[in-house]
Amino acid sequence: MRHSKPSHTGFTLLELLVAIALFAIMATTIYGVLWRTLDGKNRGEERAELFAAGRDAVMRMADDLERALAPGASNRGAIWFIGVPGNDAVPTDQVGFVLDTRRERSVGARRGGRAFVSYLLEPMPDVPRAYALLRHEEILLDPLSQATADTSTDNQTTANSLMSDVYLVDRVAGLRLRYLDPTTGSWVNSWDTTTPAQPGQPPPGLPPVVEIQLFLLDNNGGYVDFSTRVDLLLYVPPPTPGPGGPSLG
Repeated sequence: MRHSKPSHTGFTLLELLVAIALFAIMATTIYGVLWRTLDGKNRGEERAELFAAGRDAVMRMADDLERALAPGASNRGAIWFIGVPGNDAVPTDQVGFVLDTRRERSVGARRGGRAFVSYLLEPMPDVPRAYALLRHEEILLDPLSQATADTSTDNQTTANSLMSDVYLVDRVAGLRLRYLDPTTGSWVNSWDTTTPAQPGQPPPGLPPVVEIQLFLLDNNGGYVDFSTRVDLLLYVPPPTPGPGGPSLG
């Protein structure tokens, strides 16, 4: 009588260990590919948002600077342009000027007029060595509007409605502003149209060109530079000196 040997249809321990090792290698490879894909996608989106925020902030500054009003003999006390360099280790420059407000941007839906606009950096308390770019606007009332505001029952509410603060972008590493001096053709770090005129010289007016450099922090510990140069549309060239020295015009 013959006895048939039992057939073994299962896996040996060695085969199971080999299969588990191959599965782990494949899973690790697939996970690495997916992680690198997602990480690259997130980094690309963050960089796109960074570039969009920096570009929009610089373009907003450039749009306001283009509309800066030039001080004249009759309105020098009411119109000014002042650029002040910062005193910190990183550039934290400031600039303030008067411009014509557009109806859709005027505060409180008031009719268009003049406004004082300034740009400056404020420290971010939760991020070391980082700032937020602040745009401050104050509507300058004409005499008729001022008289109407003075008769208001709530002068504090009226005053608050004439001012607005908007943070354009955060995680700012620095802001550098330079101004082209038309008399020397060189770039200077400050500008002030309220300074008295030198003897024999015309009073200071608008700079012809303003250079903006905005530095934003990225997630890798570095920064991205957003730069542009803005031509001030209402810049008035200084008078041409005459043959004997005095200016013409």
